[in-house]
Amino acid sequence: MPPPPPGINFPPPPPLPTPPPPPPLDEVVTTPDPEIEVDDATPSPPPTDFHSHWEKRKNDGDAPSVESRESMYGHIDRISSGQVGSLMDRFSDRFGSELDREIIVLRKKQQQDLLAIKPTVELISAPESDEEDIDDASEDDESQDLFPEFFGVVNNLLGDMEEDFINAFVSSDDFPLFQSVGESPTDCDEETRSEFFSMINRVLGELPEDKIEDFISSPGFEIYQKMGELYS
Repeated sequence: MPPPPPGINFPPPPPLPTPPPPPPLDEVVTTPDPEIEVDDATPSPPPTDFHSHWEKRKNDGDAPSVESRESMYGHIDRISSGQVGSLMDRFSDRFGSELDREIIVLRKKQQQDLLAIKPTVELISAPESDEEDIDDASEDDESQDLFPEFFGVVNNLLGDMEEDFINAFVSSDDFPLFQSVGESPTDCDEETRSEFFSMINRVLGELPEDKIEDFISSPGFEIYQKMGELYS
């Protein structure tokens, strides 16, 4: 604005209005950013620790049963003690609950008892021909008594094989005969014994070379040879 003419004075301009005071802090309203959205349904990350996985398996029904755990722990105990067990001992649960485990699993003590109670004939005086007949009969009795021991040798031998070999044998058509003979080797007739020896002879031929060499060097091989003289 230009200055007024001389002798004329304008009143001073009114003062500028005072700006209003700022609002109190408790009245400040924060407006959320519309571009930022909070998703409450974000899935939680999957568990990474063993305990969480185990709890999830139990909740999903995948936890092993008590029977499976007992079987697993029993096998671990046998391995740690060096007593993996014979074939029929390790797989006796597959033979059916109606069979008595004490009958199926032939223990060495029982086999020795069978050999210990065989009759012994002593002659004070007899003709030479009678002595020959008695010797032949004694040999037959000995061979008969060796069959349960032969089964025990085979049972322990196959029980020491690898799991893959055992699983294949248990699933084969030969296993029912093995199971049947295992119920009572002493009661098997000659035809069954001959069939059993032929089957075992074939199965043993499928063993790894090192296992065959170990068997040939073992005391059980002599029993195998005697059975071969009778049933091969």
